Amino acid sequence: MLTLRSWTGLFQRGAAETEIYHTVKVRAPRDYFDRADAFLEDIVYTSEEELSGINKTFLVKLLFDNFMDHVRKGKDLYTYILQLRSKFGGIVASANSNERPNGGPVPGFQWGLSFQEGHSDSAAYLTLNVRLHPAEANRMRVFFDDMNWKHHQSLNMEMNELLSLLFIEFITELRNGLTEETKEEIVAAIVHKWEEQ
Repeated sequence: MLTLRSWTGLFQRGAAETEIYHTVKVRAPRDYFDRADAFLEDIVYTSEEELSGINKTFLVKLLFDNFMDHVRKGKDLYTYILQLRSKFGGIVASANSNERPNGGPVPGFQWGLSFQEGHSDSAAYLTLNVRLHPAEANRMRVFFDDMNWKHHQSLNMEMNELLSLLFIEFITELRNGLTEETKEEIVAAIVHKWEEQ
């Protein structure tokens, strides 16, 4: 048995030296990341809590955790995912597009972004690397498999696309104007999750 343990120890050491986290790439237009920064800075400014170091990665992870909470509660999110892809998929799919989602007008608040000639399209998009624990990554793969099996139609979606869609949806809703109650709930959830760390 001692020999078996030494052999298995060799294999385990090699596995432990590899990266244990799964990296997901969240891709969105630069202005979405800028808006996320501004939102987080506002939370730090208005909150009485110590939140130094809070960042976009934390926000994306929180959006993912919220999504996974719904998954674990057994909610069928297939239609929701299809709606996300339909509404925001063009933004994720094309790094060369400056198209913005049609979120509808917000009364009293109108503005637009103009894109200057000569700017590189790739500079208009950023990628944020978010590390997920292997158990979380595995749970998402199982979720996708379950959705494909249950609905007999493949989603053909990876975690990169899902997290990008969740992030884009959140920033779009933020830009369209959240109700004060919703904003307070989001801020409370962010502060609570930050304190758990």
